[in-house]
Amino acid sequence: MKDLRQARSYADYIGKIGWDVDEYKGVFLYINKLLFWKFVKVQRPFSIDFISLSHYIENKYRFSRVYIEPSTNLQYRKLLDIGFRYYNSPFLPSKTIQIDLARKEEQLLKEMHKKTRYNIKIALRNKLNVSTTHDIEKFADFWQKCASDWGMFFRQKDKIKAIYNSFGSNSLVHTVTDKKGNWLAAILRISAFNISYYLYAASSKEGNKLFAPTLATWAAIKSAKDEGKKIFDFEGIYDERFPLNSWKGFSRFKMGFGGRIVTYPGCLSKVIF
Repeated sequence: MKDLRQARSYADYIGKIGWDVDEYKGVFLYINKLLFWKFVKVQRPFSIDFISLSHYIENKYRFSRVYIEPSTNLQYRKLLDIGFRYYNSPFLPSKTIQIDLARKEEQLLKEMHKKTRYNIKIALRNKLNVSTTHDIEKFADFWQKCASDWGMFFRQKDKIKAIYNSFGSNSLVHTVTDKKGNWLAAILRISAFNISYYLYAASSKEGNKLFAPTLATWAAIKSAKDEGKKIFDFEGIYDERFPLNSWKGFSRFKMGFGGRIVTYPGCLSKVIF
């Protein structure tokens, strides 16, 4: 299965946030520099001859550390065979949940945790309004404010706007508002290769009380299904191999929607002189 990181729109986004982009036989490489030293990332290539790719990198990117995040265990083993070694901090979420959108809506609801179904009902009973928008400025401001309210002070506004603009018509913001039109929850969903990704999500504390995030997520899933997408990808859950305790809460939230857990091998690296 092809991955978001190998979409041309994603490569455009990476260029907008300051990385150099290279392409070898249909696989994108992302390069950053620190003085004379380079950092090269290759993320989830669908199909590539790694020996050929390694020779290309060694010839072109001397004095660099190369990181490859393979899509499959078979790719992982091939990389070990040609000198790559385990790296203990992957750049991408190493475990995720994917929902098969070929299932009927009734089946998707049935496969949810009963508490998630109940929360959707409560949110609808609260007469919250579900909609979509292309106002990425407002979404970025809302996301940043909610992050600050929850004690997260890193800035993401520029990255949010950059990835939205790079994916263009394949970007959409789902919102849940109260009767006065105040935003309670919102999700930025982007799509590539018939997969829709739950990329950025935000909710106010009032929205959480009213189960607005659950309703927004269900709206995003249904919208992706209506568009004919094949998979809805939650883009990361807690992985005990690379534990981040802060991921446990939202991972429980995502797992409430059902789907199947997908586990990736992690990251490998190699230093080239």
